[in-house]
Amino acid sequence: MSDFSAEFSGNLRTAGVVGAGGAGFPSYVKAQGKAEIALVNAAECEPLLKKDQKILEHWPEKVFDGLGLLMRAVGASRGMVGIKRKHEKLIPRLKEIAASRRNVSVLEMGDYYPAGDEQCLVYEATGRVVPPGGIPLDVGCVVSNVETLYNAAFAPRPVTETFVTVNGGVKRPATFRVPVGVAWRECVEFCGGFSVKDPAYIDGGPMMGNVRTDFDLPVVKASAGIIVLPKTHQLIAKKTQSRPVFSRIGRSACDQCSYCTELCPRYLLGHNVQPHRVMRSLLFAGGPEHKLHSQYGLLCCECSLCSLYSCPEGLNPREACVAAKADLREAKIGVKNFRLNTASKPEAHPVRDFRKVPVSRLVKRLGLDDYNKDAPWNDGTLSPSRVRIMMAQHIGAPCAPAVKEGQRVEKGAVVGGVPAGALGCPVHASVSGTVGRVNERYVEIIA
Repeated sequence: MSDFSAEFSGNLRTAGVVGAGGAGFPSYVKAQGKAEIALVNAAECEPLLKKDQKILEHWPEKVFDGLGLLMRAVGASRGMVGIKRKHEKLIPRLKEIAASRRNVSVLEMGDYYPAGDEQCLVYEATGRVVPPGGIPLDVGCVVSNVETLYNAAFAPRPVTETFVTVNGGVKRPATFRVPVGVAWRECVEFCGGFSVKDPAYIDGGPMMGNVRTDFDLPVVKASAGIIVLPKTHQLIAKKTQSRPVFSRIGRSACDQCSYCTELCPRYLLGHNVQPHRVMRSLLFAGGPEHKLHSQYGLLCCECSLCSLYSCPEGLNPREACVAAKADLREAKIGVKNFRLNTASKPEAHPVRDFRKVPVSRLVKRLGLDDYNKDAPWNDGTLSPSRVRIMMAQHIGAPCAPAVKEGQRVEKGAVVGGVPAGALGCPVHASVSGTVGRVNERYVEIIA
């Protein structure tokens, strides 16, 4: 590792920079790798979310600054910003900035889902297929999203705020910046309140996000936004099906048409993931047949395309794959030792380009046409009276509280730390104030 790479990765860890909008992978780890190409994931293909677009509209130079730092750290000879060509108002400015930077270009992509899947992005940008169970570094690439690189440009300044979109059933949908730890309820109030009765929300995009009903849960560094919908909406019902329900319905109704497999983005990259075979496993009570068919779900990326778009019966292959993976984990079977893992190099399906799913068609299938509104940038200030800084905001070891009840803290102070050798990042006070409750889950700060 070069001196700069060590310094930059150290700054990222000190600042608590993690993947913003995904699983929250600690960014300092990526900065310690070696890659030929650094990619900016600006696809933002989850319907109704807008935060990456707004960051690129208002602070594009900072994103390019973060990209430049990452390129230098990993030794990348090229940098690319992958963005959908529909963002025609943003692209000329991005190309102008790219032309002023060394070996950086803008990749224009179609408006398909899931263009933001990092393995799909790597293939679109380079023609390289990430091996099954692998990561982009395996093919010489490193991928970071827009807000992550924005935060990286300011490291080691602590990450105390994040950008979110609040869309759907609210009076004034918007994209704005909030202190980490503010309650989603306050974000909704910032948008004028609910426009639907008996609301629930999807934390993250409508495809991969999770359904919640508690609006007092706090925003974390990896939050991308929420989609507010009535609890009676078809998408809420579909995403909250229990395992006994989707298993019983799938067992009785799946006709093995294989549409779930034929449109699967990872299958189209040549990975041996076949959701229709996992659905077949529902017919077996147990034994070797069940285990073998379940293994066809191990490489599922959980994009939900099979369940929310592909299946003509409205079944839930995605949840069947998730359940299969959980069962196999208990049996200590993973992507490295399952029976279907071969040494052969995957190749993209010859008709892949003709099976991409347009987002406009996806929005209709999801029943979101009436909620698909613009979420313009709101430069107002949301000043909460209290925040809850969660101790687990990223992949890896959770933080341990570093403050005590009644202690005075300033914005940016470390309130939760990770042991030096553990995977993870510290979390910081997002407001100045007095520490309230402290437990293993969160640190409360009263402003």
